[in-house]
Order: sequence, then C-alpha cells, then structure tokens
Amino acid sequence: MTGLKVLEMTSLSQSPRDRILWILINNGGKMERSRLRICTGMRYALLNPILDELAREGRIRIATGKDGDLISLISR
Repeated sequence: MTGLKVLEMTSLSQSPRDRILWILINNGGKMERSRLRICTGMRYALLNPILDELAREGRIRIATGKDGDLISLISR
C-alpha cells in the first residue's frame, strides 16, 4: 500500500477517521461496511458521514454489491 502510513493504535484518543483507516489497513485494505461498523464500535449514523468524507477525499472506495457495501482503501 504505497503512500499509506500504518497508524499505531496506542491511544483511545485516536480520531474516528484514523481508527477506520487503521482497521482497513490491518485487515487487507477492504472490509464490508457491517463488519467495519462492528470493528469500530460506531453506529451507522456516525460511521456513514465519515466514510462519505473519506470517499470524497479519495482515501477509500465504496462499492455496492449484492451482499452489502465493500469499503476499500485507495493506494496513493
């Protein structure tokens, strides 16, 4: 994953954006939205706006499939 810095999860004060990226990086770069929600411990109402923002910035891709949305990191 060129250009992505692996974040160390050493503090509970880590921002939700950083936590989402850290989880994706450490899980092969992609994950279903429902599993990501469980891993972050966030409700969809909090998670979805952050994912939308990361997608607009070009950090992640959100692909809709028959089994739900797949969230993938975009290499820079």
